[in-house]
Amino acid sequence: MCFCFRKTCLRGVISNQQDWEEPHGFKRGWQEILIIDISISTAMDSKNATAAADQLFDNRVSALIMMTVGGLGLMVNLHVILALRRLKTFGYAFGRICMSHTVANFGNAFVFSCYVAPISLFYPEFHKHYIGVRAGQVLILFWNASVLSHLLTAVNRCVVMFFPLKVEHIFTKRVTDVTLAVLWIFSICQVIPYFSTECLFDYHIETFTFLFGSSTCSVVIGTYADYYFSILMICAIASLDFLTFIKIHTMNKETKMTTEMKKRRRREIKFFFQALCQGLAFMTELISFFYINFQFKNKWMVFVFTTFAWITVHMLDGLIVIAFNKEIRTFRVITGNSTLGGSSTGDGKTMTSGNTKVAITVVKN
Repeated sequence: MCFCFRKTCLRGVISNQQDWEEPHGFKRGWQEILIIDISISTAMDSKNATAAADQLFDNRVSALIMMTVGGLGLMVNLHVILALRRLKTFGYAFGRICMSHTVANFGNAFVFSCYVAPISLFYPEFHKHYIGVRAGQVLILFWNASVLSHLLTAVNRCVVMFFPLKVEHIFTKRVTDVTLAVLWIFSICQVIPYFSTECLFDYHIETFTFLFGSSTCSVVIGTYADYYFSILMICAIASLDFLTFIKIHTMNKETKMTTEMKKRRRREIKFFFQALCQGLAFMTELISFFYINFQFKNKWMVFVFTTFAWITVHMLDGLIVIAFNKEIRTFRVITGNSTLGGSSTGDGKTMTSGNTKVAITVVKN
């Protein structure tokens, strides 16, 4: 016997029983059931349509936020990249390392603002396509390169403070270039497993965030190659920064220092606190992504503590470099010049471009 309350089901029963006659009042009851069924279906369809419209609107809002913040990150980090290429106040080693993590910041901002956001805005379904899923893979690459660059920055600052007379022999041009090359190659190797469809780190339009897949490969990669690796890097950076801070505190007790030594100490301390602020920013983002966001069920709160925090930290990383260095703040992209002389010790050089004279101090570190 058929118990479903749909017209097609009742028709099927009636068609198979041609000689069956309707009992008294059955037709009216059947019509009432049909009306109720249609009303429920209409209400459900209307509710689903409203939910879909709300989701589409929210998706567009999140895409515009990503595009805006990512665009700001592009401009900030591009300014730092252009300044680092022209200015010599950072020295070769520290300047190259800063360039490395700034390029990684630029890459993250570019993927979010020029790839993830436009797809979310115009063709959300493409996030499930194999090419669309590559966004997460590229973001992991730039994230790893950025974190490793910050680790190298912490090592550089620690060596400068503990071995100021040997730093030129430790961080030579060759050592610096080879180390950075290995850093980027390692970052690329880490994301090779993501080429497999079994290892996913894709964008979910329902929560506006990137999530690892549920497969064994995704869980292993996400847990060990991403989470524990990031935790290990942040702990290493924090430990090196702590040692450097202790050394700075010890140096402050030294009274016999020449003017040049004091200038160099102030400069190295400034670079240390720059690196410290950048490390704290990345540590905060890591805690936000892997812990704080799980305390919320609201998709907008999840978005704020994951995707938004991810984009923002790479923009802040560039802003910190600008905030700690006047020569970068006053750098003019159009003229390619700075109106300030370098504050570092070393060989002073003067560059002239048009009517603007720029004093640049070269420091080997």
